[in-house]
Amino acid sequence: MTTKIAHLADTHLGYRQYGLLEREEDFYDAFNKIIDDIIEKDVDYVIHAGDLFETPKPPIKALLVAQEGFEKLRAHNIQVYVIAGNHDIMQRRKTSLPQELYKNENFHILTSKANNYILDNNIFLGGLPYISKNNENAVKELLKEITEKSRNYPWKILMLHGSVRKYFDFEPEFELDTIPEGYDYYAMGHLHKRIDDKFKEGTLVYPGSTEIRTKDELDNYHKKGKGYTLITIDDTMKHEFINMELERKFIVRNIQYPKLDEELESIQKEITTILEKTTKKPVVDLKIYHGNFDRSDVVDKIYAALEDITLTIRISYESLENSVKLNENIEDNLLTPENAIKDRLTEEFNNEAISTLGLELYKNLSTQNIEKAQDIAEEYYEKNYHENNN
Repeated sequence: MTTKIAHLADTHLGYRQYGLLEREEDFYDAFNKIIDDIIEKDVDYVIHAGDLFETPKPPIKALLVAQEGFEKLRAHNIQVYVIAGNHDIMQRRKTSLPQELYKNENFHILTSKANNYILDNNIFLGGLPYISKNNENAVKELLKEITEKSRNYPWKILMLHGSVRKYFDFEPEFELDTIPEGYDYYAMGHLHKRIDDKFKEGTLVYPGSTEIRTKDELDNYHKKGKGYTLITIDDTMKHEFINMELERKFIVRNIQYPKLDEELESIQKEITTILEKTTKKPVVDLKIYHGNFDRSDVVDKIYAALEDITLTIRISYESLENSVKLNENIEDNLLTPENAIKDRLTEEFNNEAISTLGLELYKNLSTQNIEKAQDIAEEYYEKNYHENNN
């Protein structure tokens, strides 16, 4: 007998990137494509490792999209097992998860109390919802209990939501010794990049987010794709990443100002090719550097060339003149605002990442580059908190 299990996570239904309805719809489209692919591949079970929604109070459209997807799975007798991620959980006691709206004989939520199920009489599925680092000792005890229950089953899967020290160093939810040995497959959620690694005599997998939530996911997406993981169990356990191509494209370029016209022409041609295959206009992210230029003129030129053929344009700058002046100030005068900010932040936090964040925000806000400052703050949050604490 062969059993197929689809492992996905971090669908973030309801997320409206850049405040754009179109980007919210993209997250729904990615979810729906995966549901349809799971049905087409005749999967037996679906496990979702957290962050089904962007917030614990999702918009109505997000709730309906999830409901329609789970009803499709139910119609094909595909059982669903989920855990709550940090984005699904209200930060108050005695509050319900949005996933509870879907509970039935086909849709199951693993909690700290109801923390395991048996699939096909021989597959042990254990799991816990997101639990903060502050409760690490309690998590260890719960995982010991779950592992004890798993011992008599030939196949064992553990489902968790959080970062692991081996793959993320900034205050991870799980130290290596927190996660027990003895599982064939560790079904993880929380980190948005795909990870597939040998772990404690088993395999640990982050399937990644199903859509691009932040720009720093693009490199991993281009190398490893987005989608879900398909586990196949018969005499052995195997797994593979199933790639679901995202229709919306991201174009990210660092452009030397003297080559701006040439690069804009190149981008126009690239977008023309894209729009021959889809009606979804791309997101364009440009960094203009190496030159003494007027930012308003640069903006006008970029928007004149690209506004009608893009969904949104994100622009940041690094002018040569500003870089030279900054270097001269630092060399000639130790009492610069930059040094004062760095000294104060270093004294207060003793954290290089925070000091760098403060300096970058100061440099961009002081030159009225509000959009870039917002991007820097968002990327810092995503890297250090969204994927770990919030």
